[in-house]
Amino acid sequence: VNAQDSGTYEFDVNGFKVIHKPSKKKVVSAKFFIKGGVNNYSKETEGIEALALQWVTQSGTKNYPKDKFNALMEKTGSSLGSVSNQDYSTISLNCLTQFWDDTWPLMADAICNPSYDEAEFDNLKSQMIANVQQGESDPDTHLRISAMSNRFAGTPYANIPDGSVTSLEAMDAAKVKAYYESLLVSGKTFLVVVGDISKNDLRAKLQDLNCIKNAPVKPTMFAVESIGKSRYNEESREIATNYIRGLMDAPKIGTEDEMSTRVAMSIFSDRIWKEIRTKRNLSYAPAAFYPTGILQHPYLALYVSTDKPNEAVQVFIDEIKKARKEGFTPKELVDKKGKYLTQYYMGQETNSSQAETIGKSELTVGWQAGEKTMDKVNSLTPDQINKAFKKYTSAIDWTYLGDTSIIDKEVFLSKIEDANMKDMKVTPKNDSIKKKKKKKKKKKIKTLGK
Repeated sequence: VNAQDSGTYEFDVNGFKVIHKPSKKKVVSAKFFIKGGVNNYSKETEGIEALALQWVTQSGTKNYPKDKFNALMEKTGSSLGSVSNQDYSTISLNCLTQFWDDTWPLMADAICNPSYDEAEFDNLKSQMIANVQQGESDPDTHLRISAMSNRFAGTPYANIPDGSVTSLEAMDAAKVKAYYESLLVSGKTFLVVVGDISKNDLRAKLQDLNCIKNAPVKPTMFAVESIGKSRYNEESREIATNYIRGLMDAPKIGTEDEMSTRVAMSIFSDRIWKEIRTKRNLSYAPAAFYPTGILQHPYLALYVSTDKPNEAVQVFIDEIKKARKEGFTPKELVDKKGKYLTQYYMGQETNSSQAETIGKSELTVGWQAGEKTMDKVNSLTPDQINKAFKKYTSAIDWTYLGDTSIIDKEVFLSKIEDANMKDMKVTPKNDSIKKKKKKKKKKKIKTLGK
């Protein structure tokens, strides 16, 4: 299967899918994707995938002991690492094209013939526990994990990819090894390679991944209820400032509303920055965004750290109401399209980021559909982004970390959608003054009628 525009194509070897995007850059990026993320394990074993992947990529292999493995990587200036996310994990190799033949065997051996060195396992486990403890003391990390746990309680999204102290301490090498080997099937994995290499070369190298068994796996989906009405969660902590994160519903990846909502949130973020930071000086870095790494159950996020939490949250709510009522302007959309496209293409400058984007598209809409993402941005209209914003911003699940004695919960729980606004037609705010006057006149007559 081929995509004409980019030259990207796919093939499979014994049921194992490979996606290759040719590139004239002097770097090759290979990413081995593992599907499922937190859906692969229970709350009691959270962090097992992250620990397993660190173990196999950082401990050498049966053919290349750790010192030799690291020396070869260092000599070629190459890197091999792993990342575990909410919906997927990766083992990634980045190397110069001239060293592809030298470093691919190292990556393949790490995947298929890890050393399973128990002393290395104990070291990595201790490091992960120390990192988790450090994360618990970092307000931003703790807030992000707490917000996920509050919003997605009782679902796999409440599992922490990096694990908890309790879950990690209970893990032993035998269990982690068995878990890792259960992932090595064609239905759970695929490979994305971006680089200046031939199809024949890539197909030949795939023989080194002979540990991947040909077994289809039906993806396990889970349901998440919509927020419905605003909620407030708090945790008291004595810290210099207070941290707030609000999560809202979002459209599924690949649906008609997805790109409309992404762009709407990007415009809204600009407004929030102006209102909270520039005008009122309530926070150094407020934000509103549609996270790019969450694939199965996306959400919209609001974030602020401030010593005036009630005021900052009130601004968020007021600005949401204003955007829902008046809409975003055609000029805001035109300006944002330009910025959005620039940021997207700048974010695709490296082969590694291109491989990540292809992989995430494959996990959701398929890589071919993913290549048309920017066409969707270009075709957006003000009406589309305004309708999408209204659709997903009616309730917020708030998580607060800081001084709880100063909180007015009514501010956090105030209704965003009221009876008068529910069926209001969204009108961009730069409509003519004449229309605005007409609106005001109608409102007066209605009031007098009552």
